[in-house]
Amino acid sequence: MLVFVNPRTPMILEIVALALAIAADTVIVLVTPPAQPGLLAGLFTALTPAIGLGAAALAVLRRRFDRVKLLTAIVAGASLLVTALTVLADQLGESIRAQPPVTEVLALAILCGAACHRAAARTIVPLVLLSGVAMTTAPLLRFGPTTSWALLAVPAALLWGGSVGTGLVLRDATGRAEAAAETARSSERLALARELHDFVAHHVTGMTVLAQGARVAAGKDVDTEVYAEIEQAGLEALTEMRRVVGMLRTDPEADATDGVALVPRLVDARGVDPRIRIHAADLRLPKPVVDAAHRIVVEAVTNARRYAVPESAIVIEAAVETRGVLRVLVVRVVNQLMADAVRGNGYGLTGMTERAERIGGTLTAGPVDGDQWQVVASLPVG
Repeated sequence: MLVFVNPRTPMILEIVALALAIAADTVIVLVTPPAQPGLLAGLFTALTPAIGLGAAALAVLRRRFDRVKLLTAIVAGASLLVTALTVLADQLGESIRAQPPVTEVLALAILCGAACHRAAARTIVPLVLLSGVAMTTAPLLRFGPTTSWALLAVPAALLWGGSVGTGLVLRDATGRAEAAAETARSSERLALARELHDFVAHHVTGMTVLAQGARVAAGKDVDTEVYAEIEQAGLEALTEMRRVVGMLRTDPEADATDGVALVPRLVDARGVDPRIRIHAADLRLPKPVVDAAHRIVVEAVTNARRYAVPESAIVIEAAVETRGVLRVLVVRVVNQLMADAVRGNGYGLTGMTERAERIGGTLTAGPVDGDQWQVVASLPVG
């Protein structure tokens, strides 16, 4: 049987529990002796409702702020400050109204559990200790160890332990779910890679073999350039398909921030065409940037081979430029355009533009200096 839980249910339960805690604090204030005139007494009278309400609000709104570590530290620090001032007032002999801790303790338990669930591992221990000290000392020191109200320290300690345990259990469950999802994604990539390789490689290889056979059968008396172009296109398609299959067999997010050399990828794009000139340093950039630059260069070189003046150079330039606070990889492909070149369907330019925009970059293409055609891609490095 499937059970569907409203995603807002935990937040609603938290609000109800905190509302009950505020009511409990109100009862404690009403049944305890009023404060005597004095500076600290007046200060605590103003702080009495504010501390609990503020802690409850931060506990509920932690999802929106997405700063659970900071919120936990703030609420725990404020609670310890009130406790310390209460002890100080008692040492000075000044009678003040009791500072009820129920709302603070419950809010800290919620924040502590959330920190154990989501916070980085290195920050969990300090936050847990800080919350535990604040939650257990508040009822003990504010009311005095000899009063019956000090017994609230026992459920506070139990609540602290329960919040830590619940947070760690949820952390482990989340980790297991993410690992299972990653395993499923990897299996899906492997299955897709196998299907792509088996289907595309079979047909493209057949086309290439037919082109080779046709070129041989035609002999020297027939212009076989078209067969050579078909054969070359098939070989390039097989090479690119194998590269894509290799990407599918690995995690696409792996090494996303590791430096990878751009120049070898650009050299891969030149194929066997002696006209291509590459001007670029051995740049080491994030993998998504290198992949986007490589695909843009491949498409631009393919278009240049089709429309450039025969025997003219195809120049590829790549450099990292600083624009304000951003570092941008600028890739430029320039070739001499034939006077009677017929514009294609535009899908190549559309694909290059979408590939650049996908990582936050831009791409422009058009004629320059009369008979030159230029493609410029600006890709953010950061």
